[in-house]
Amino acid sequence: MQRLARFTVEEINQNAIALFSHYDELRQIILRHLSPSTATLFARPEIKSDNQTVEWYSELEGQPYLLSNSEADKQQLNKLNPIIEQRISAIEQLNHSLASKGEITQEQSARLSQLVEGAKHNTKQIFVVNNEPVITGWGLGKKAVEAPAPVAPVASTTNKHRWCYFLLPLLLLLLLGSLLCWWFNRPEVETLPQANVEPPKIEEPQKVEEPKAEEPKEEDPKVEEPVKEEALPETVEEVKPAKVCRQNIIPGEAPQMVILFNNAAAMKYTIKETPESILTFEDMIRRREVSQRDINYMYRKPNRASATKSAMLELLKSIDSSIDIGLVELRGCLSNNERKSAKSYGIFSGEQRAKLEKQIQNLKIRQNKVPGIPIYEGLQRALKLVDGKEREALILFITDGNGDCTHRNECELLSREIQSRPKLKVNIVQINALGNNTDCLAHISGGQIFNTLVSTEEQLKELIGEATKPIQVEEVCE
Repeated sequence: MQRLARFTVEEINQNAIALFSHYDELRQIILRHLSPSTATLFARPEIKSDNQTVEWYSELEGQPYLLSNSEADKQQLNKLNPIIEQRISAIEQLNHSLASKGEITQEQSARLSQLVEGAKHNTKQIFVVNNEPVITGWGLGKKAVEAPAPVAPVASTTNKHRWCYFLLPLLLLLLLGSLLCWWFNRPEVETLPQANVEPPKIEEPQKVEEPKAEEPKEEDPKVEEPVKEEALPETVEEVKPAKVCRQNIIPGEAPQMVILFNNAAAMKYTIKETPESILTFEDMIRRREVSQRDINYMYRKPNRASATKSAMLELLKSIDSSIDIGLVELRGCLSNNERKSAKSYGIFSGEQRAKLEKQIQNLKIRQNKVPGIPIYEGLQRALKLVDGKEREALILFITDGNGDCTHRNECELLSREIQSRPKLKVNIVQINALGNNTDCLAHISGGQIFNTLVSTEEQLKELIGEATKPIQVEEVCE
């Protein structure tokens, strides 16, 4: 729990102070039916002993950042506003639903309405903690009221000078009378008969013009040197042929890769939620304080598994067909049978790339929620698929950060193997991970760890793309 802000209480805020004492009660109602991120939207108010100061706290971990009026902060607020409005709307709908069913009292319903209205007061501040919006100062001050639109001045002017419309017909009648008077008293203009005078015929001295005298000038266009500039074929012949590029791959020496795919139940979590939000949710599951609606919300797509599949299928199109790719799936730890814990699908050549893509699409997340994954067994199977001695080899481990569930040390296993496999690397992609239990695999092999927070499939694709760079083969152009 960390403090975000401090406010001074005024006399007009007595209703808000009464609401603050019911914060925990309202929070429990929200958590029973909505996601934890909806409850954390409103910071926790705490009234100090002087009854004049309110401090605001958030249970989210991370560096808080107060959005200001700068252009950059305004753009960030524009991105957060739909999320804020969605969560406030969810509370409003929940309030209406529970009140209509009689599942909450009238007082509780009124307090939920007051909580929502508090987010519209002029003293509210919006912090960002781990990419999550948190509102402080809600309920204090006055409700922000939009100024009414100004009345157009045209309407008042029209009312003032309405008498002008009665004067207009009189002016038209006066004008018509003047025209009639002029018509009957106009002076007659005598028209003279037109004389049938034909214009004098001027004989055209056709022979005098002698346009042919200018014939020598016609010789100019005959100088058709510009047309002779058909030196175009010569310029075309000078164009150099396009470079031909090919992969610098020697048969039998192409790099190899194995995808170590975590299919534990934690891969169901959506990538839209932060690790802290997921940690809070799992704590509530242990206390049995969540509903099926909460679970469905935290498992909404794109989840870790679907986003990983989408990213891998897209990246496979850009990996050279000369590179063999293996696939190992980390399953559950409920059985002593190793085949049910980690499964190897073998190695796929370039001609079998379509088969590999189909196999990735068919991977299913295990339903049993048991802590940990069979990393040791998965690493054993991955090592059987690649060389790492004479050929470059990469094990790409995509995980949620959980440790091994078989109580065996996968780091010791790799330490032994790496002695004879100097060209082997393990790169780890952690998807919004809560832990880093397998970081040793990257450190031992000289690999890398990619654990940047992601919230879209495109971001995850870029992360996995960075992790697969060791097998990107340099092109040679001739």
